[in-house]
This record gives sequence, C-alpha cells and structure tokens, in this order.
Amino acid sequence: KKFKTNLGQPLLLLDGPGNAYDFGFLNSQGQKIHTQSLTFSENVSADQRGIVYTSPSMVISYTLPATGYMIDMSATPVGMNRTQAITMDWSSNALLTEQDLASQSQYTNVSYNLEGEGFDKFTIGEKSTKALEKSVKWLSFKQHYFNTTLIPATAFIESGKTTTALETDTSKHRVADFTANLALKTQDKYDFKLFLGPNDFKLLKSYKMDLEEIIPLSYGIFGFVKYINLWLIVPIFNMLAKIFSNYGIVILLLTFIIRLLMSPFTYKSYVSSAKMKALKPEMDELKEKFGDDKQSFGVEQMKLYRQAGVNPLGGCLPALLQLPVFFALLSFFPNSIELRQSSFLWAKDLSTYDSILSWTPHIPILSSVYGNHISLFTILFVITSLIQALYSMNMTMQDQNNPMMKYLPFIMPVMFLGIFNKLPASLTYYYFVSNVITLALQFVIQNYIINPDKIHAEIQAKKKEAPKENKLMARMAEMQKQQQERMKNTKK
Repeated sequence: KKFKTNLGQPLLLLDGPGNAYDFGFLNSQGQKIHTQSLTFSENVSADQRGIVYTSPSMVISYTLPATGYMIDMSATPVGMNRTQAITMDWSSNALLTEQDLASQSQYTNVSYNLEGEGFDKFTIGEKSTKALEKSVKWLSFKQHYFNTTLIPATAFIESGKTTTALETDTSKHRVADFTANLALKTQDKYDFKLFLGPNDFKLLKSYKMDLEEIIPLSYGIFGFVKYINLWLIVPIFNMLAKIFSNYGIVILLLTFIIRLLMSPFTYKSYVSSAKMKALKPEMDELKEKFGDDKQSFGVEQMKLYRQAGVNPLGGCLPALLQLPVFFALLSFFPNSIELRQSSFLWAKDLSTYDSILSWTPHIPILSSVYGNHISLFTILFVITSLIQALYSMNMTMQDQNNPMMKYLPFIMPVMFLGIFNKLPASLTYYYFVSNVITLALQFVIQNYIINPDKIHAEIQAKKKEAPKENKLMARMAEMQKQQQERMKNTKK
C-alpha cells in the first residue's frame, strides 16, 4: 500500500479479468472441471486476513500475512479422479505503473527456478514461449520494480510452458501479457505461497529461496559485475541510505567513495601520462632520426621507455578498472526500487529520466535515437565529458602522424548523448558528478602535484642507470625486433 503508480494512483499488480488462476481436472464421474467456471461461496476469517472460497468441486483459500507480501494459497480438489493429471493455468498482465513505457517493457521478464538447474529468465519480445521441462521451484512474472511469484510448497509442479507478449496499448494500461500452463502431480491438497510485492533485494533475499536473483545486478556478458554490486555498491548504498534520507545526497557520497577507492590508480595514470609527455623531445629526435622506418623507431621507442621507467600502458589501467564499475552501476541504478519516485533538484523521479523539456510529435530519426525529451543530467554529463577529453589531450602526448586520434575522444561523448538521454536520472547524475571529480583531480594533480621539470630530470637520471628488468616491456621490445627482422627478410 505504500507504493503508488507514476500518476499517484493505487498500485495494483492483479486487477481485472486478465489476471486469473484456473485449476483443471477430471472428477470421479469423468467430467472436466475448471475452477474459473465454478460458482463459489466465500467465508472471511474473523481477523479479516483470510478468505475461503468453497464449491462442490474445489475449495480455495487465501491468507494475508501480518506483515510483508507473501500470501498463503491453498487449493483442495473434491472428488478428483487421481488417475488423471491436473493442470493449473495462470494468466497475468503487467499493468502500466511507471512513467516510461519503453523502460518498463525492457525490464519486464519471466524468471524461474527449476529443480537441478537453478535460476534462469527470458526477456519478453513480441511473443515469447518457453518450455519448463523440470520441476518448478518457483515461477515469477517480473515487472520493472514489482513481481508476482508463484511458489509451490513442495515440488509438485512437474513441468510447464509460459507464453508472453508485449502489450503497448497504453489506453488499456497494460505493458505485457503472461500465461503459464503448468502440469501438477495428483495429490489431495496443493499449497502455494504467492508473492505480490516490490523487487527489493534485501526483502527477497530474506525469504531464502533465491528470489533476489530476479533483480539483475549484472549486465549482459559482464556477469562478474554482479559481485561488484553485491560486495561494494549495495553495501555502501545501504549504509549511506540509513544516514541520509535524500537519495541525491546518497548518490553524491557514493560517487565520492568509489572515486576515492580508485584514486591510487588514477594518480598513477596521470603520472604515467605526464612522463610520456616529458619524453616528447626525445620522441621527436627519434622520429627525425628514423623517418619512415617505423620498425626501427618502435624498437628504439621501447628502449627509451625502458630506460626512463615509463609504462606506455600505465594510462590504460584506470580506464580498465572503471569499466566493470561502469557496467555494475548500469545494472544497479535502473533496478534500485529505493530510487523510485525519489526526487532530487529538478529530477522528480531518480528512477527515470529527468525531463526538462518534452514534446509529443514523433520526429523521424531524432525521436528514435534521442527520444522526445531532454535530460539535463545527460546534457551536463556530455559537456563535462567533452571538457575532460579536451583536458586529457593537453596532458598527453599526441601522435601527429594520425590526426584522426585527436577527434576520437570527442566522438564517444556525442554518442552518449543519445544513449544516456533515456537512462535513469540517478545514473546520469552519478556520471556527471564523477566527471566533475575527475576534472578536479586532473587540475589539482597537474598543477599542484606533478612537476614536469622534476619528472623530466628524473627520466634523464634513469636513462643513465641500467634499466630494470620488465618482462612486459622486454617482450614488447623483442616483438618489435622480430617484426623488424621479418620486414628486412621480406625486402630481400
């Protein structure tokens, strides 16, 4: 009851004729019984938390919990022919509860846990069908921030088939349709638990049924980022949320903490870039000496790096380390129900895009790629990304023989403009703040910590020393020499 739709109306997960359970079986007279066509009498318990529906062929009861979202459901057939199989059909609709229909459709799927196979899921397309060939531990129709999950008390759901289809008619307030046809073992009574509630990781995990698996904390092929979320992002986020009630402040502090943890690697990257820039006079001499002989130039370049104690790959380390965090946050923020309908600054809802201007008419190409709105956090993120790219160019040595490399750092931010405009404000806000921190770090390190003259003097001193053995650098130098020999032999 504490949740509302995007329009502020009561949030309903099961409503209307499209949501139903139907048991089908033969009675002792050989007649086919379907509970959806039976007439039931009802009896409400004294505490108003239980209700029993009774008919000559079936008794079905529901009991609401004192707290939480796990309903007890029981079905008892009367006069069933036990030699024949019993079926259960479950149909449900994903009702429109969020601002963005496309986003809610994207995060709606069918999740399940099978005996001997564990958790799996499949995304809903125009029409998707999946056969469940093992005993079903639980079956869940997951929406973006809520789910309806059927959990049998014992392993009596032998197999099944699920069918789903997208429903984009907003006038019907439906996002997707779901149908499950399940085959049950014949027994006297069927006890279920029925979860109807939020996709809250901590809550779902408390049931100890692996229900928390339905929340995708990993992203695509980067499955390992799940552990970054579980061991780093989620604990820090929950700790900060206990202290601060405003999630904008929580995300701000989360950004600072993550960047603080990565600061040693960031510092090494900037030092490496400064050393590379300090070697520019020597590099210019080598280019002038060898001209178009790129193979000889490469060998001497590696030799110079070894003498100066410079690792040409040192600047790549922070980028590689940030990539898993990037994908971890790309899965964490869009699935964090805590951010749903939480406002910050101009963003009315951190779980969806922060639109400062929108329009209804569909504009070809623009609407398909960019959308029909403008996200201010995305604009700020792209601007700071462009400034960061420009600043980084000034810090590093540029290859004058490849002028296209100068423009490459500016291409990605422009591409992000279309991609990030549709993402949650929480995510674009995080990346904007992260960019601001990066720019501040670059400015401080470049102007107050790194001394180019001192670095150049240190490099010159190291050149006079015997170079330290570096297996990676030695291997790269050896590869350069081998390539040079092959080129010479080819010319002969």
